[in-house]
Amino acid sequence: MGERSKGLAVVLAENMYENLELHYPKLRLEEAGYDVKVVGPQKGATYTSKEGYPVMADSTFADIDPAQVRVLVVPGGFAPDKLRRYPECNRFVADAWAAGAVVGSICHAGWVPISARIVKGKRMTSVNAIKDDLENAGAIWIDERCVVDGKMVSAQIPRDLPVFMKAILDAAERA
Repeated sequence: MGERSKGLAVVLAENMYENLELHYPKLRLEEAGYDVKVVGPQKGATYTSKEGYPVMADSTFADIDPAQVRVLVVPGGFAPDKLRRYPECNRFVADAWAAGAVVGSICHAGWVPISARIVKGKRMTSVNAIKDDLENAGAIWIDERCVVDGKMVSAQIPRDLPVFMKAILDAAERA
């Protein structure tokens, strides 16, 4: 114990998230030595996955200084469609990105960086269902399990989580 934190990592939460796409990154970031906060619309609220598995939000978007965020992960499922409707979420993601955070999105999670307006010109992947959305927002969609473009890391589906998290951790080390 007594190890110094590698910095702040944020995992976004809203109802109907994909269970593995929230909890696997959260645990991997904790294991790697990050101070991990689950951030959602309401501090102390419990959000449930598509399968009913709960997670409690430690903080709201306004509680966290985006300039302090080293890693931000957006899980997939139906949660990204809810998260992108909060202007404060989109501002938070855009500000963390502008401050140099690594931003990871998996499956449907690309909707959040789209709404934060940070995907233009970026090479990205996602579940095929939002390919057109990414392309229409100016991203260059690539059909690969995981795509890294600088500090933007994206992946397609839960089976890609190991390569996704390795890429996020590698990008954060380079940052």
